[in-house]
Amino acid sequence: TGEASPTRLALIADDRSAESARPILLGLAARLIRSITRSLKPHVPGTWQLDVAGAEIIDGAAVKEELRGGWIGGLRATDDAELVVVAHGGVIDIASARRCGAAAPTTTDTRVPSALSLKLFQPAGKSTLDACVSSWAEVFSSELAPSADLGIVARLIEARSVIRVALQFSGSVSGRIQIYARPEGLIARPSALAAVRANAQKIANALSNVQVEVVVELGTLRMKLNELRRLSKGSQFTLQGFVDSRVPVYCGGVLKAWARPVVCRGVLAVEIESIVHGQGTKS
Repeated sequence: TGEASPTRLALIADDRSAESARPILLGLAARLIRSITRSLKPHVPGTWQLDVAGAEIIDGAAVKEELRGGWIGGLRATDDAELVVVAHGGVIDIASARRCGAAAPTTTDTRVPSALSLKLFQPAGKSTLDACVSSWAEVFSSELAPSADLGIVARLIEARSVIRVALQFSGSVSGRIQIYARPEGLIARPSALAAVRANAQKIANALSNVQVEVVVELGTLRMKLNELRRLSKGSQFTLQGFVDSRVPVYCGGVLKAWARPVVCRGVLAVEIESIVHGQGTKS
């Protein structure tokens, strides 16, 4: 038998939203490859290319750890969708050296860039954000723009589920660009239904032919289990009340009326004496 690969099962609402949003961000990343490469070429010399390394669902705590030591930029759409773009690795030092007119340094992803390198990377980072703006317009109807609002990152860290797509550098440049988004910003929101006041008479007419169970309680009896075991043919038990006592009438377990037992055309019947109003309604 062949090996079966496990599939993650989304059992709660947040997970279902994240699973639905993941391919959307992955599709956006496929478009971003072209525009980001074009935008970074003037800032990052050498022979290199970007490839989509995959998209995963993580939580906000993991995002917080992954943001450390990277260049961070935020984007916000007119429909309140938000993206966080993070650059890591050698691409930061290479772009910084290019800006200073120096030769590109030999770096690895394990090296943490200095505060100066992060600052010098700013023009390259801005070009990356601008590339995201143009690609977003190809997929979504809303408009995306860079934002300095720190709340974008804070909301991402507090989120239960986050979609992360990674773009990996290969060739003469090392490093990666990661894009984070909350699922609700990527999934189309359902349009609100118009509220229409219900017509009480039409509702009453529609419900008038619905069958309901009516229970007339002629009597109840409580007994011990050992008494129940001793039941035999001919056993008699006295019920509470008299033959002509009023009996309750229930509908759906709710008291609706009081009635009196009668005989009608030779069969047992009940005659309604009073109606109970307000039973079964919420205050």
